[in-house]
Amino acid sequence: MFKFSFKVKHKNCSETRLSEKFPKHQITVIDIQAASEKQKQYLYYITGKERDFKSIITYLKTHGYKEVKQIEQSPETLLLLVTLKQKSYVQNIIQKYGGFFIDLHTVLAGYEYWHIGTVSRKSIDKMREELRNMGDLKTLFIGHVDFANTILSKQQKKVFSHAYESGYYAIPRNTTITAIAKDLKMSNATAGEHLMKAQNKLLNSAAKKIL
Repeated sequence: MFKFSFKVKHKNCSETRLSEKFPKHQITVIDIQAASEKQKQYLYYITGKERDFKSIITYLKTHGYKEVKQIEQSPETLLLLVTLKQKSYVQNIIQKYGGFFIDLHTVLAGYEYWHIGTVSRKSIDKMREELRNMGDLKTLFIGHVDFANTILSKQQKKVFSHAYESGYYAIPRNTTITAIAKDLKMSNATAGEHLMKAQNKLLNSAAKKIL
């Protein structure tokens, strides 16, 4: 198996424009469903300053999004259900050449970050060729990996373990993402992203074993 990690500043992309408008907010994207190749539904998990959340929602409703529904909000995070319609999507190219997603994609400061797997090294070259036509493409990693070795990355395990030990999952919670980030000397956005990805991976792994 091969892993291909990259970031791309996608031309004519609503997510890219949103991230450029609010560069200090990180968006983690969960793909829900696709009505067609041009219309897709996502969950946006946005971390950043709460004072900008209302402006973000207003911006989405007036810039290419067919649906914007607020699911929940905390002082540090905003969860939205959105429906987007545009001409091109990175995931269409990935799926065209047999790629599969090994992590949620994120958007920060105008760049989309993707981590995908594929059984063919040649398919990565084909993806890169088409992705370059979409915008500024920067390759972060290409190499052979064994996906069976680990569920969580080193950083995801570090953040999740600290959150668990600090009582983040207690009822009521004994800590916050802000406190966790401060303890680990990282930004709120980075801590929140690692924690959300760890939760998603662990939940999917557990579900496969019990369902």
